[in-house]
Amino acid sequence: MSAQTSIEVPTTHTEESLTKAILQTWGGIPSQGGGVRYVVAIQVNNGAGFSFGRTLDAIVFDTWPSKGLTLHGLEVKVSRADLRRELQDPDKAAAFTEHLDIFSIVAPKDVVDRDIIPRRWGIYMPDGKGGLRAARKPLYLHDDARDRRRVDRDIMAAFSRALVQRSLSREAEQLAYDRGHKAAERIAAFEIDRTKNDAARCRERIAEFEQASGVSIDQYNAGDVGKAFAAFRRLSGTGYEAGLPIDQARRVAERVEGLADDMAALKSYLNGDA
Repeated sequence: MSAQTSIEVPTTHTEESLTKAILQTWGGIPSQGGGVRYVVAIQVNNGAGFSFGRTLDAIVFDTWPSKGLTLHGLEVKVSRADLRRELQDPDKAAAFTEHLDIFSIVAPKDVVDRDIIPRRWGIYMPDGKGGLRAARKPLYLHDDARDRRRVDRDIMAAFSRALVQRSLSREAEQLAYDRGHKAAERIAAFEIDRTKNDAARCRERIAEFEQASGVSIDQYNAGDVGKAFAAFRRLSGTGYEAGLPIDQARRVAERVEGLADDMAALKSYLNGDA
């Protein structure tokens, strides 16, 4: 009887879909006033010249000093056979780990085998929403107290070149457009909310004025109300204040009463009553 061989069920995820998930997870949208935290380079060589021998699927640079300015290497695996080949060829990871702080495997759940993945490596799986979730957080690759802020210029040149090459691609342009569109939607939603709040405050002030004055303001008589208020200001001899003080209102009333008395006296004189 021939020995049975296990058949690997193909996953629905591809290198392209998992790469997009990396960009979705670490690419992000700039927060208002916060700037961008992560810089993601795809397909990074282990050297800037033509003599490079290895390529890493992605490197994520955390640009926040408070988080250590870490370099996070990511390798995408879409099958168990692909994962086994990665682990059987330690030189590939070693070509980058010298320059990295942490390293992770990005793979679907049915591909990951925690028992064979080095314990310091992180494991990221699709979250079902287009991004990734950490099934196991990565640990620092190096125990020594070396200055991690110092990075080999050759690897940084390769990192920068990968950034530029991707930025010029059609896919990157579409991604940038999508991010800009999402950012515009957030800003528009913020402006709409602010406008609604301003309108609500205006309605409250108008309602307070109408209640206090007994005059209803609408689009047809707002100008007349304004003219009447301006005439009242001229009569009172004072400028507008937040509230009309009681003594000021009393002086205005006295002036109106005095004017009425003068008009009555003039009328009497004209009628020959005097």
